Amino acid sequence: MNLIELTNVSKVIKGRTLLDNVSLTVRKGSITTLEGINGSGKTLILKSILGLIKTTGEVKVNGELVSVSSRFPVRSGALIESPSIIEEFSAFKNLELIARLQGPVNEDSILHLLTKFDLPTDKKNRVRKFSLGMKQKLGIAQAMLGNCELIVLDEPTNALDEESIQKLTTYIREMNVMGSTFLITSHDREFLENITSQRIKVKAGKVNEEA
Repeated sequence: MNLIELTNVSKVIKGRTLLDNVSLTVRKGSITTLEGINGSGKTLILKSILGLIKTTGEVKVNGELVSVSSRFPVRSGALIESPSIIEEFSAFKNLELIARLQGPVNEDSILHLLTKFDLPTDKKNRVRKFSLGMKQKLGIAQAMLGNCELIVLDEPTNALDEESIQKLTTYIREMNVMGSTFLITSHDREFLENITSQRIKVKAGKVNEEA
């Protein structure tokens, strides 16, 4: 069963075609990776799936059409381009704000996630003091909070050391087994090969190969 279906999705800005009739499917329960060089269109595809940009063509998630103005069909978490965090708040407070929007996520779940990513669990340590790697891990934790049906991660390994990447790999697998579908972009080939169950290659705004 497909969770995501794109049919002839295009995006043109000032006469420049950034996405060119992209058609693809993402299987429910998969760890699907989008692979391609910078500027190939990977992030735009993610944004079109999440309803963050207007495109032509058809985007369906869980059988429902997605648009900028519509309610997203499934519970989802996302890290797109860079973490959206409030630096004057603690890591706990940042996750707590997301939890309030998502629904029933208790304090123990937040603390568990912070521990998983080796982030401070206290409520006073402000994010502005974090390293780039710590901020990246907090952004990933925001996307993974609440065990959402769909989790989208755009270049999640940026600024992460080898140990953090290994822990991320393990946690993605654990959440996938629990039912989360993942859609991930990354330049880290080893990371991709360790997690992917469905590979989609993107080049110059086109999907060249799906396996």
